Amino acid sequence: MTNEDIEETHLAWTKKQGYVLTGGGKAEGFYTAERGFPFLETDLPHYHLLKGDTHSVFKPVLKSPKLLVVGAWNRPLFSGGWKYSSDKEERVYNVQTNNLFIDFRVPRSREKVLGESTATSLDELSPRELQFYARQHIFAGFTVVDHEKERPVATRHHFIDWNFVGISRSRPNKWWIEVNDDISSWKESAYATDDNGQHYYFEQWDRLQNGMPEPRLALRVSPSEKRKSSTEQTEESSRKQQDGVFVLVGDHFNYVMDRTFSGNENSYNEATSLVDLVDDAIANGDLATARSYLSIEGGHGTVSNGWKLDCAIPPWNEGKDIACVGNGHLEVVGADLASCSIVFKGLNWDLYDCSFENIDQLKQFLNGNKSPNI
Repeated sequence: MTNEDIEETHLAWTKKQGYVLTGGGKAEGFYTAERGFPFLETDLPHYHLLKGDTHSVFKPVLKSPKLLVVGAWNRPLFSGGWKYSSDKEERVYNVQTNNLFIDFRVPRSREKVLGESTATSLDELSPRELQFYARQHIFAGFTVVDHEKERPVATRHHFIDWNFVGISRSRPNKWWIEVNDDISSWKESAYATDDNGQHYYFEQWDRLQNGMPEPRLALRVSPSEKRKSSTEQTEESSRKQQDGVFVLVGDHFNYVMDRTFSGNENSYNEATSLVDLVDDAIANGDLATARSYLSIEGGHGTVSNGWKLDCAIPPWNEGKDIACVGNGHLEVVGADLASCSIVFKGLNWDLYDCSFENIDQLKQFLNGNKSPNI
């Protein structure tokens, strides 16, 4: 392939992912009561995010029911609408705890289109490079699993979403779970079926090496860090509020920090996705707005490699350890698991899920001692 072909393939990555996910753009029409697939407005992935009540609805519960698909997962196959992609095209790290999750996806073509860049910040990326940078994906939130017709079915609610620019998705992020005998692999199938009675997309998930359910840790930035009382709330403090999620299962961890806004961004009301908004902003010479919407930070790493990131939203963070990107390692503050918090990125984080029996075990683990399960 020529460099031009590689660039065009990379720029088309997000659109292709959306095409596969929607069964060729037909998914919205499948979710009707008449077809047997009704849903509640509260099932939509961005409903609670738009209402601003994700903290009150999805509270920390250390004794959450065990989810069937807890683990760290690779996606070897993603198929729908007569198209597919695989782990030959993208790196995927889906880390799911008993409640919180982070799903992180980076096209391998990014290494080619940005591989020669010496940028160490968004400000140093050219307009064309910002467009390349936009073609990746990370989202985080809370997974709820129920059973219908004696089959497990999951619904995900998003707290942070790379693709979300203010317009909610019109159908739930809801899918059936089918696991193999030893739960080393599982299949995610669209909740609704097409006119042929087939699930309109499916994803196969294979457990990453040392991606077993323990050790396990799930954190979210405390609401006390995000919201002040009405008497303390100011426009400036509101702009600085930032959400974050950190999940660790087995040897693998993902983290994500939400985008930050200056308050001076321009609106692009016709844009329904991040890539559309960034492309529109760049076409108008509005690099400041593009950079604000691209300011989500996140990555994947392993404990056994010294907590270093091997894949990151900002490629210049790859190879750095979690202490470097977090202004210090994760630090436990408190006397017991029920009331403690974790300090990371200069913020207090609430404990949502934890496999450690007591706070001393958690402190020992976070201080760099490897789990016996790794």
